[in-house]
Amino acid sequence: MRNRSITLLLVALLMACGVDNTPPPLPTARIARRTPGVFIVSPAPSLTVAPTIIPSPSPAPPTAAPTASPATAEDQYRIWMEESRVLYPYDEPSEAMWALMICESSANGDIVAGPYHGLFQYDSATWAGDWNPYHDSPILDPRAQIFATAKAWHDGNHAWWGCYR
Repeated sequence: MRNRSITLLLVALLMACGVDNTPPPLPTARIARRTPGVFIVSPAPSLTVAPTIIPSPSPAPPTAAPTASPATAEDQYRIWMEESRVLYPYDEPSEAMWALMICESSANGDIVAGPYHGLFQYDSATWAGDWNPYHDSPILDPRAQIFATAKAWHDGNHAWWGCYR
């Protein structure tokens, strides 16, 4: 009861003095990382507080530099071709898969020509085969088609394509 009386008395005094009881706006700060493990905090231009150096508790682990998004679908196809070749090595150069894709679909992942679909013109029965670990992906998914083709080539099934040279 005594604490409540003191609190009410202080509130009454503050109100009598015309003190605004809204809190002041919080200051903003800019944080720049200039050295690994060290953050420099500087106040917003309107404040006159000196910068404070706050050491990081431990050095940050190295991170890979952000990579730019591929400029075109074709650029992305080349990236996927290299990734798929690592997963499913085959003897031909990557350019042979590129040439096959250009011959089959002109790099148009949405193309449907009769019973054939996508970048490498798979028919539905071949796509759904047990050989294909990507058969649950849509047949027009360009990434799945590239990886499935690398798997087919890895397994020695080059003759499936009329355009294969």
